[in-house]
This record gives sequence, C-alpha cells and structure tokens, in this order.
Amino acid sequence: MVSRSPDVIGDGIESLQQRHGPFPVNQTTLSLSPAAYRDAAERACDGFADVYVRVENDDGEVLHVQSEDRKRVPRCVGGSEKPLTERARDAVADATGVDCTIDEIVRVTIAGVRNAEDTDAETVYRLLVLVDAVYDGGQTERGVWAAESAIPEFV
Repeated sequence: MVSRSPDVIGDGIESLQQRHGPFPVNQTTLSLSPAAYRDAAERACDGFADVYVRVENDDGEVLHVQSEDRKRVPRCVGGSEKPLTERARDAVADATGVDCTIDEIVRVTIAGVRNAEDTDAETVYRLLVLVDAVYDGGQTERGVWAAESAIPEFV
C-alpha cells in the first residue's frame, strides 16, 4: 500500500482506532534531505505507518537499539496485512532479542514529508505511531536499557 495520499492516512487512523480505541492525533510537516525523503517514500510502499515501540522494564528503563551514530527505540513499518501489535512485537524481538507485550497506542502524528531540496517532489504522507510496551523477558542481545527514552521529537 503506497501512502502518498491523505485518504490512505485517514483510513489508517480509522483502522487503528477501531482496533485499539481512541488516541491523540497530531499533525506536522517534515522537510528532509533527499536521501531521507527517498527512505520515507520507500517505507511508504511497505506500509502506512512508522511504529516506534517504547518498552519499559520493571526498573522504568526504556529499551533502545544502538546504531552507529545514536540510540533509538525499536521501530517498524506497519501496514494493514499484519496487526500492528504483532508487527511491533516481532520488530522488538528481531532488533533486540527482548520479548514484550504491546500495551497501548500513546499517540499518532500525521506527517507530511517533503523533499527539502526539490519543492516539486510529491509530499509523502506517513503516520508516526508511538506505542507503549511491557518487558516480558529475554536477554538484550542487540539492545540497551537507558533511563531516558530516545524518541524522535516529531513522533
């Protein structure tokens, strides 16, 4: 499902609310570098939402994936063919080795993604979904626990 249309985004929000109940919805516009814009457009082909998973352990620490230049909470691309909770849970396990249970959708942001260097490029619409999850077990093979949660400010 290519998510370049605001209609697809509206349908995505409606579907999420039917499955998960009400949640706050925000809206923002992002102007990204050409490379980041291409990445967002490619992810739009995989699903309508970027899902960020905030997993807390019993000590209140948040699980992160450590990349070369920074750490971030686990994430995945969500579509309609597989339930968001299942896709998010699998993404956490694959990225970190940790098992979790998805608790709730915290908020959703509608993002209009633009190419900062090409004003004629089509706007790509994405849903940025933040979900809370509870740690169920497993060793952090590729993840790290931290007191602060590294969630992008636009989510």
